[in-house]
Amino acid sequence: MHFSHYVLGLVASASAIDVYFHNSGDCSGAAAVCTNLNPNDCCTGNSPTLAYRGVPTNWHINAQGYSGGGCGSPKWLADLNGRTWVCMTVNSRDNYTGSRYWFVSRRRAEENTCKESVKPDTLVLADGITKYDIVGLDDAKVDELLAIAGSGVGPEGMPEELQVRRK
Repeated sequence: MHFSHYVLGLVASASAIDVYFHNSGDCSGAAAVCTNLNPNDCCTGNSPTLAYRGVPTNWHINAQGYSGGGCGSPKWLADLNGRTWVCMTVNSRDNYTGSRYWFVSRRRAEENTCKESVKPDTLVLADGITKYDIVGLDDAKVDELLAIAGSGVGPEGMPEELQVRRK
């Protein structure tokens, strides 16, 4: 019995939270993704919806979406307590430009500040399966690729130079 609790603890500590900047209004379709985002790191992007995926059910986190550049102006706060994912839409608000999460605790508020800013490292096509490594690409190139991917094309419709980055 104790062994199973130990294994579950290891699985939870190895779990990864991914933040998806979707180019749709409903957290579907193509997305630029920050994979394995650490707590209090700001994932930057530009999209009308954000999705958090892969949240362990035994974690209690707050996820914050921001606009105004990076993790600038707070727009949406989601409390994930037992939920594995959440979709944040903008409705009439500005696009999301950043997001971060933190564990809910009794710690002082100043401990819940952004530690580092990271860019998406993966482009996911609308099929949810095809992925590309976008590390090192400039923001304009990522925006261009996300626009192409957002048209619903499959891997055959993506630029040839991106094929060597397929995961």
